[in-house]
Amino acid sequence: MTPFKVGNAPEQDIEQPKVWAEAFFTTIDHLAAFVDLPPQFLKRQERVKQSKVQTRLIENHALLRRVRPWFNSDQVAWAWYIVEPIVAFEQLTPSEMIKIFHGSGIETLNDWITVRELGCLN
Repeated sequence: MTPFKVGNAPEQDIEQPKVWAEAFFTTIDHLAAFVDLPPQFLKRQERVKQSKVQTRLIENHALLRRVRPWFNSDQVAWAWYIVEPIVAFEQLTPSEMIKIFHGSGIETLNDWITVRELGCLN
């Protein structure tokens, strides 16, 4: 298994939570909490391959890929995702946005990133 890099596509088109956890120096349980999935979905290989799980991981990977150029490392991009409050979202972190609003939280974050990429800061 190749190491996780935010800028790279997943190996064999399957996002592997174990590789994410190793790359971000965290546990599967913590990773599950931050991507809004039950831990058992990320621990059992047959569950990891399910469409719902892969979709959520792919969406989160895409968010990280978009913001990665803003930071010095993949780990700092991950730290932003889990701890940095965003003023425009009433001080919620990106991971909290996803926990609360699920798919629409991801869409809203993508829209916010697009606005930032166009040069509007908030």
